[in-house]
Amino acid sequence: MAAKSLDAFRNRGFDCLCGNLRMASRALTTIYDAHLKASGLTSNQLALLWPIVAMEPVPMSEVSRQVVMDKTTVSRNVQGLVAAGLVEIRTGTDGRHRLLAITAKGRHAFAAAMPGWEAAQREVARTFGRARFEQLVKSSRRLARAVIPP
Repeated sequence: MAAKSLDAFRNRGFDCLCGNLRMASRALTTIYDAHLKASGLTSNQLALLWPIVAMEPVPMSEVSRQVVMDKTTVSRNVQGLVAAGLVEIRTGTDGRHRLLAITAKGRHAFAAAMPGWEAAQREVARTFGRARFEQLVKSSRRLARAVIPP
């Protein structure tokens, strides 16, 4: 009976939204990282820098919420940004909150990454067509927000 059940699901992995989005994410990461290479940043680092630049000083918990990533993973990745001199951690008003702010070096790296990011955006948009690309961006953002509400 177990073998028959397994056979029924053997090829169903290709129907899995999670698995397919993870594959797509890895493929996109390869494209974006190639375009960002000259800036010294990776797409993962840029994704964390974006909410810091937009909202600084920002609590680490808010960065976690913005990028839909658990706090432990954000904290570990932020430590890499701190070690690289791109971000600094400040103490909040009550001493319990850690606030993130971008450093001058981080601002420079972020600005240097923008041409590569724009080139990656153009490449992916050409692959899908502009309208479909814009729809995919909106749909993926809606999906992330629907699964993990604000």
